[in-house]
Amino acid sequence: MSKQLKKIAAVVALSILPCAAFAAPTVTFEGEVTDQTCSVNINGQTNSVVMLPTVAVSEFGSSLAPGQKAGITPFTITVSDCTAPASDLNITTQFLGYDVDPSSGVLGNRATTDAATGFGIQLTTSGTGGTAVALNGITPVPGLVLKQGKTSASYDFGAQYYVLSATATAGKITAVAEYTVSYL
Repeated sequence: MSKQLKKIAAVVALSILPCAAFAAPTVTFEGEVTDQTCSVNINGQTNSVVMLPTVAVSEFGSSLAPGQKAGITPFTITVSDCTAPASDLNITTQFLGYDVDPSSGVLGNRATTDAATGFGIQLTTSGTGGTAVALNGITPVPGLVLKQGKTSASYDFGAQYYVLSATATAGKITAVAEYTVSYL
């Protein structure tokens, strides 16, 4: 092969490399088509703020340790304006948490002013505590049931402060999760 042809082949090969190295990012769309749809809200609002009580650091115990909890607060997810089903319909609530701690599945603190450190918000399957909901991506949680012949239903979940670090410090806590329901 001549020197000139080798140079041209090298230039062509090198110009293709960036295309292979930087493959286009993708987006995946998911949804569902169902016979059932309802209006959905938390505590009567589509975008709700669940106010947890102010708690003293001492309510977590004599010394802080990861996993300690305080301030359980119920919040209610309600579906209404549904088509009355012919049989009981299990509806799954799906949560997508922001800034989730990967080891505990607890919502991280997004407060920026006077923020607490080492604390998060844990969701539970009951307004009185129940089982912890370990958030990991879109997390499905059963419990909401639309009874046969009914057009509305509700289910109480819980939210509570959760110690993530033994060196946690007091301050404001704001945690965020998106929610949706699935009728399948």
